[in-house]
Amino acid sequence: MNKISRFIEKESSQNLIASLLAIFVGVIFGFFVLLLTKPGSAIPGLIIILKGGFYHGLRGFGNVIFRSVPIILTGLSVGFAFKTGLFNIGVTGQFTVGAFAAIFVGVNFSNLNPSYGWLVALLAAAAAGLIWGAIVGILKAYRNVYEVIASIMMNYIGMYLVNYLIVNTAFDDVHARTLKPTFAFLPKGGMDKIFPRSSIDIGIIVAIIIAFIIYIILEKTTFGYELKAVGFNRSAGRYAGVNERRSIIASMAIAGALAGIGGGLMYL
Repeated sequence: MNKISRFIEKESSQNLIASLLAIFVGVIFGFFVLLLTKPGSAIPGLIIILKGGFYHGLRGFGNVIFRSVPIILTGLSVGFAFKTGLFNIGVTGQFTVGAFAAIFVGVNFSNLNPSYGWLVALLAAAAAGLIWGAIVGILKAYRNVYEVIASIMMNYIGMYLVNYLIVNTAFDDVHARTLKPTFAFLPKGGMDKIFPRSSIDIGIIVAIIIAFIIYIILEKTTFGYELKAVGFNRSAGRYAGVNERRSIIASMAIAGALAGIGGGLMYL
């Protein structure tokens, strides 16, 4: 156990160093690009980069958090599938259909109470993403279609399908834009008091809760262990009695649901 612990600690520290090095190289490269293109703005530009989200104080940091929410959810989607041995390249399609489902509920379900309408819209987004991801999982499980190819194709299908549905179900012809989800706005939850004048809402809280749930599923449950077992070695998982097809479909479905929620949180 001590050897395993030391190995994990060593790997974690190497990953941290690699991440910091990548950030440093990126900043330096950006600085040289600024020097070549606009030398006079290079130093002020570097200062802005280093300040990051704190450049405009709490307002800027709140907006950074607000914009990070869909990235957190789509990152979870890719990471969850990868943990179970699958490459979910279909996040774009799952995100798009989830966003449409949330908007559709928020625009058309006028009987919803705004205090809980956003929850219904997010559930719709999760269901849409789940179905979109499950299709890829079913193709992989029963026809051995490579999930990368299937999910890329599903991205295009989702994009064109949503374009068609938006125009016919949630489009404002007068202003040439999507109708506002009047009955399902995400509440601020007091976050606007912490980060005044920013766009932040409770999306970040939802994202953190979901991330914690995914951690529990993967690390603390038999179901998560089965998913990872199939991902690491399908033959060994099958030999141990794990239902390989069910695990593949479940993994892609959950990954799709995460991306769908990301789309819902962004557009509500």
